[in-house]
Amino acid sequence: MDFAGYSLALIVGFVAARYVTETIKIHLKFKGLWIHHWILAAVAMIALYYLEVDKPYLWGALTGVALEGLPRKNWSIRQRR
Repeated sequence: MDFAGYSLALIVGFVAARYVTETIKIHLKFKGLWIHHWILAAVAMIALYYLEVDKPYLWGALTGVALEGLPRKNWSIRQRR
C-alpha cells in the first residue's frame, strides 16, 4: 500500500500547490533570484534523501508540488524586472 499512499499524496500535493499558487500570491525573491515552489520542493527532497526519510506520503506530496510548478510558462530562477 506504500504505492497507493504515494500516489494519493502526489495528487493532493499537486492540487494543494495549484490552489495555493492560484489564490495566494507569495513570491520569494532576493538578489535577482526568484525561488519557485518547485525549487523548494526539490531542496526538501534532497534533504529527505540525505536524512534517509522513507515516508511515501512525504515523497508523493513533494513530487506533486514540484510537478505542479514545472509546466508553468515562467519558471526561470532569474527575476525579470
